[in-house]
Amino acid sequence: MKKDFIKLSIFRLITYLIFPIFLSVTSAEIVLRVLGYKPWQIENVDVAVEPKGNFFTKDSELGYKHLPGKFKVTLNGNYSFNATHLNNSLRITHPLNTYNQSSKKPEIWIFGCSFTYGWSLNDSETYPWLLQEKLPKYEIVNFGVNGYGTLHSLIQFKEALKQGNQPKIAVIAYARFHNPRNTLLRSTRKHVVPWNKLGIVFHPDARLNGENNFTYSMAKIEYHEFPLMRVSALSHFSEVIYNKFEQKLYRSHEVSKAIIEEFNRVAEAKGVKLVVVGISSNSTKMLQELSQEGIATADISVDLKIPANNNWPHDVHPSAVANRQYAEKLEGFLQDTVLR
Repeated sequence: MKKDFIKLSIFRLITYLIFPIFLSVTSAEIVLRVLGYKPWQIENVDVAVEPKGNFFTKDSELGYKHLPGKFKVTLNGNYSFNATHLNNSLRITHPLNTYNQSSKKPEIWIFGCSFTYGWSLNDSETYPWLLQEKLPKYEIVNFGVNGYGTLHSLIQFKEALKQGNQPKIAVIAYARFHNPRNTLLRSTRKHVVPWNKLGIVFHPDARLNGENNFTYSMAKIEYHEFPLMRVSALSHFSEVIYNKFEQKLYRSHEVSKAIIEEFNRVAEAKGVKLVVVGISSNSTKMLQELSQEGIATADISVDLKIPANNNWPHDVHPSAVANRQYAEKLEGFLQDTVLR
């Protein structure tokens, strides 16, 4: 009698609880796959760097920065570009041999990510180089680094000021995808971890401390995937939804805004004019909010869905064509509003 009761209880558990859950999960998996969602595939970072193998080195303040030197970078085995970094790790904006000449020209510092660095482009194709050609009376300094966010830019700015240098103008090239970088969310870790083999290991991580203040610490870049993400579209879809929720939970947009406001306070104290330019088409909200606070802003973005504006299929970054547009828009804005 007791065994029969146990068997009946197990049967009811399977019938009324386990089977419906299994059916629901299976149905959701099928629907998501029909809609085009897939299990997670680890990004294959096919990058070869000559001569050193690595491209970055550890930095106590920034987490990582470029290695000095001349490099040939090959993507996917069939597309190469040349990049030159000065001894201070920054990418050149004019021929290397001209850096031996002492310059007293006023400087324009440009801060940003791989878009500003010019990933997948030769030195002379990047928009800071092209801007240097358009503004020969100024010294353009390219602080752009792959994977950097706005927090990196602020740290770079403060560290450069400590060295006794001071620009006439500081330009932050902002994109909305910098927001999760500034708070080092799962979505950022997920993307960056495959690139650790080039020397990226640590990254600054900011959190709001009050409404308009923030604090940050250095964190190791690690990523812990959801269970079954590599075999289940449902698990991967759930992780993507969670990552979007996490960005709102940690108020990444507000963190980025607080960082830029701090940047502006430091710049004003030093007599430096701050300019924030949107380098991606989804930067409008931030630009509008900063403009209302009296910070000079401009949209210099280009449509990267146009094939000529990106380096696909070799790479998704802006092409030389796009960088010429960035340079033209930025020069026009600076000439009309800051340099006149």
